[in-house]
Amino acid sequence: MRLLILLLTAITPLCALGSAFDIEPIPDLPLNSIPAGDPDASAGTWRFALGGGISYAPRYEGAANDRARFMPLLDASYRNGIFFASPLRGVGFNFSDDRETQYGIRLIPGRTRKESADPRLSGMGNIGFTPEAGLFFNQRFAPWYLSSALSTGSHGTHAELGTGIGFSLSGADRVRVGVNLVWGDTKYNQTYFGVTSEQAAASGNVLTVYNTSAGIKDYALTSNWLHSFNRKWFSIGGVSCKWITGSAKHSPLTQRSSSGSLNYLLGYRF
Repeated sequence: MRLLILLLTAITPLCALGSAFDIEPIPDLPLNSIPAGDPDASAGTWRFALGGGISYAPRYEGAANDRARFMPLLDASYRNGIFFASPLRGVGFNFSDDRETQYGIRLIPGRTRKESADPRLSGMGNIGFTPEAGLFFNQRFAPWYLSSALSTGSHGTHAELGTGIGFSLSGADRVRVGVNLVWGDTKYNQTYFGVTSEQAAASGNVLTVYNTSAGIKDYALTSNWLHSFNRKWFSIGGVSCKWITGSAKHSPLTQRSSSGSLNYLLGYRF
């Protein structure tokens, strides 16, 4: 219990700094993207991964320009993932004993946004940190997989659905290719793509009042490459192409409805 408290204490400030970090750089988590450190270790032991990397992605969803950001890796799991905690995939419990199936609950950091991230956001104000509670279900039908999640918080409710295929290139290399879909309710889409009359006035009327509706927010093609240098060191590289759709696509904040992102992580597992 003391270790759990210390871990949550370390993770909380990282989540609170979500606007400076990319907290969703690796699609399809909490599937087992982070490899175990020692394959001979007991299933009842803790496993950790530490590291970091770079993400090159839009300044905000729908931005015309991209920027590079630091991407942290601090991941912990217990008993083959029955409990997991990290800024990337949140804190949660997996109630399944089947390695091919995962389902449970988790608490994740909601997406933040700073007005200073891009001139287009002038007058919009900051979207602050808020935790989101949710459920997840993942199933692997080797080599295929299915991932899903439902999350809700003060910014609204959104659901994610992903599917794809994972295969090994060699004993040290594994690739995953898939497609992801994100749905948001009216409140969630309004938080990130809506413009109130007050915000429009604060922008100097550069932005016009806009109200969103519930529906598919975006869909994306993703690919990840996991390379294990040895039992301790590994890297994860990712490429994704996203298309904003629905009412979010027609928002005055959306300057570019299609975009790409790159990320690279170097980690140490133990």
